[in-house]
Amino acid sequence: MSTQPTVLATEVVHAADTLHAAEAAGSYGLPAGVSLGTTIGVLLPLCIVTVALRGLPFAALRSFRESKLVAWLGMGMPVGVMSILVIYTAADRMDAPGGLASLLIAVAFTTAWHLWRRSATQSILLGTVFYVLLVNLVF
Repeated sequence: MSTQPTVLATEVVHAADTLHAAEAAGSYGLPAGVSLGTTIGVLLPLCIVTVALRGLPFAALRSFRESKLVAWLGMGMPVGVMSILVIYTAADRMDAPGGLASLLIAVAFTTAWHLWRRSATQSILLGTVFYVLLVNLVF
């Protein structure tokens, strides 16, 4: 039993010596054949491109504020997205608990709520909650 701590201590010393030798050689913990200069040369352009692509929509926003196309997309896209989600859900719910009946009741509730309150956020949240309650408690 006394040999195990000695072996462990020897392994720790060997690992530390290997780490110090790698740092002295300038590898900075990188794999063999990969230099720090090459790594920075790859990562720096990636960083610049990522930051530029994330900032581009905000820079382009100024030129699109008065665009009729952007205004039309702002009006039409939410309806299109919701329609696609409803169709996708309906196709997937045929064999689920509640089936098509629970889906149609929830869609009617969501539509009525939206026509009454005119709030997409409330409609989506309350429609989802209503559907989950309907499926879990009624059907």
